[in-house]
Amino acid sequence: MIIEISFIQKKKNIKNIEWPELQGAIIEPLLTSCLKKSSFNDIVYSIQKIMQISFRDLKRYLFYLIEYGLVSYDGQNQKFTIEDGGFDLLDMINEEKIQERTDINDITITFEYSN
Repeated sequence: MIIEISFIQKKKNIKNIEWPELQGAIIEPLLTSCLKKSSFNDIVYSIQKIMQISFRDLKRYLFYLIEYGLVSYDGQNQKFTIEDGGFDLLDMINEEKIQERTDINDITITFEYSN
């Protein structure tokens, strides 16, 4: 059984991007890695300890998280940081895992806009 979490955010200056369904099993550790202002190498190291994911896919996931305002990137210090929306999404994932007893591999994240 696949559980879908729709993350709804007010539309900001977001380009016309076709948003894919993202896997909760990748989003959760990615957001968690960004809790402590991590470099890309730090994120790769922490995620690859728990799963295999290509650099290309990891960059793609980070792109979507940044575009949606869930993670920010500080180019000067080359660090990724979780934003308020990222904390909200982590809470939604944890709630689904704990209250509904859903396996993280069965959680998919989709993005929606509201005006």
